[in-house]
Amino acid sequence: MNNPEHPAASRAVDTPEPPTVRRVWTLACPLLIAGVTQIALNLVDTVMLARLSTRALGAFALAAPVYLIALIVVRGWATAVQVQVARCHGAGRHEDVARVVRAGLVMSAGAGVAIGAVLFAVAPTALTVLGAPDDVMAPGTDYLRLVAFAVPFAAVSFTLQAACAGIGATRAAMHTALLVNAVNLPLGLLLIFRAGLGVTGAALATFAATAVGTGYLALYCRTRLPRRTKGAHDPPGTAKELWRIGWPEMSTLGIGYVNEALMAGFAARMSTPDLAAYRIVDNLTLIVFTFLASASTAITILAGQDLGGGRHDRAVAWRKAGARLLLLMLALPSAAALVIGRPLLASVTDDPEVLDRAWSVTPLALLSLAPFAIAMSYAALLRAAGDTRTVMIASVTSDYTLLIPLGWLLGVHAGLALPGLYLAWTMFGVLYAILLLPQYRRRFTSSAPAPPP
Repeated sequence: MNNPEHPAASRAVDTPEPPTVRRVWTLACPLLIAGVTQIALNLVDTVMLARLSTRALGAFALAAPVYLIALIVVRGWATAVQVQVARCHGAGRHEDVARVVRAGLVMSAGAGVAIGAVLFAVAPTALTVLGAPDDVMAPGTDYLRLVAFAVPFAAVSFTLQAACAGIGATRAAMHTALLVNAVNLPLGLLLIFRAGLGVTGAALATFAATAVGTGYLALYCRTRLPRRTKGAHDPPGTAKELWRIGWPEMSTLGIGYVNEALMAGFAARMSTPDLAAYRIVDNLTLIVFTFLASASTAITILAGQDLGGGRHDRAVAWRKAGARLLLLMLALPSAAALVIGRPLLASVTDDPEVLDRAWSVTPLALLSLAPFAIAMSYAALLRAAGDTRTVMIASVTSDYTLLIPLGWLLGVHAGLALPGLYLAWTMFGVLYAILLLPQYRRRFTSSAPAPPP
C-alpha cells in the first residue's frame, strides 16, 4: 500500500461504514479461522508425538507450555502495534502507520531475540521445576532449545499480523496460520517418523513453519502497509508509547496463563479423574473463547480506527455492535457443544468416570463465559483507546480477589470439585466486567472524547 490513496488505506476515513454486527463479523471471521488453526497446530503435534511414544508425548506436554509462555511475552508488543496502527490509519496518517510498524518491528525483534536466548538458557531448569522425569528431560530440553530460535520469528510475525489487522486486513493472520499448518504437518511427519528425530523433529518443523509464515508476511506487508518516506526520522516517543500500551497487555496474558495453571493444579488436588475432566472441558471452552477473542479484537480495530479519526460516537457504537456479536458467538458454539458434546467428549476419552465428570460440568463451564463476553466488549474499547493498564488492573484484581481464592475454597476445601472451579470462573467474569465499567463510562459516556494516542 505505497499509495496513501489506495482504497484499503482510505476506506476508514473517506467512506466510513455504519457500525453493524455484520461488519464486525467480517473482520472477526479471518481472526477466528486463524485462532482455530493455531489450536489445530498444537493438536497435530500432540497427535503425532502420541503415536510415536508416551515418552515423546510427555516431553512435548511439559515443554510446549514453556514455549507458549515465551510467545505470550513477545505477543504483548503486537497489541500495542495494532492499537496504534488502527488509530493512525483511522486518522489518515499513513506516514505514522509506517513509523509505528517500524518501531514495533525493532522492539519485537529485539524482545524475541532476548526471550529466545533466555528460553535456550533456562530450558533444563524450567523442566526440572515442572518435575520432568529423567526420561523426558533430554528430549524436552532439546525441544525448547530448538524452538527458542523460532521466538524472534514469531515476535516479528505477531507484529506484522497486528499491523495488518490495524488497517483492517485481518486475512493476513488467517493466511499465515493456514500456511504454518500446511508446512508443519508434512514436515513434522517427515522429521518425526521418517527421519526418526522424534521430539526434535517436531521442534524443527515448528521452527521451519514459523520462519516460512514470517517470510510470507514480510512479502505481503510490502504491498499492503505504507512505506516510510525516505529520509524520515522516527520521533523518540514512538517506542515509549508502544511500551506504555504493550507491557500491561503482556502482563495480563502472562498472569492469566499462570492462573490457568493454578486452576488445573486445584483440579489435580481433587483427583486424577477431575484433572483429566478439567483438561478436556478446558479445551472445549478454549475453542469457544477463541470465537470471543476474534470478535473482541475486531471491536478494538474498528473502534480504534474511529477514535483515531475523532469519531467518538462511532467507536462506542462499534462496542455495542460487537457486544451483540460476542453474545451470539458465545450462544451458537455453546448450543452446538451441548447438542453434540457428549459424543465429542467420548472421542477424547474412553474412561466413563472422566467422561461423566466432564459432561456434567460442561453447561456450567460454558455459562461461566457469559459475563466474560460482556467484559471483553468493554476491554476491547479501552484497548482501542490505548488504556491497557485498566484492563490489566481489572483482570489481575479479579484473579486474586475471586478466581484463585474461590477456586481453592469451593473446589478443593468445600468439596464442590469441578463445579466449584467453574463457579469461581463465573465470579471472575462478573467482577472483571464490574471493574471495567467505571473507566469505560468515564471515557466513553461523558461529553469528553477519549484522549488522542
